[in-house]
Amino acid sequence: MENFWSNVFASSIALIILIILIILIYFLINLRGVKKRKEHFSNLHQSLKKGQKVMFSNGIYGTIVEVKKDIVEIKVKSGTLMEVSRYSISEIIK
Repeated sequence: MENFWSNVFASSIALIILIILIILIYFLINLRGVKKRKEHFSNLHQSLKKGQKVMFSNGIYGTIVEVKKDIVEIKVKSGTLMEVSRYSISEIIK
């Protein structure tokens, strides 16, 4: 009976170590992806210039008219000027 419980204990320890390793690997991979995404958007938001065509995450397209500190004026197709946060821009259209 003692041998049975020592086998159960060893199996439990091995399973716990395996679960911890899987969680660690997941977080390391996820952290790298988050870091790349953060760097991409940081570069995107700092490189905004007058005349660039941009797209928002909700699908609105427009052209940058003026860039201020944290606010960007966007001209949409109807000719309307929108004042938006520079951080709401998700893509610069080439």
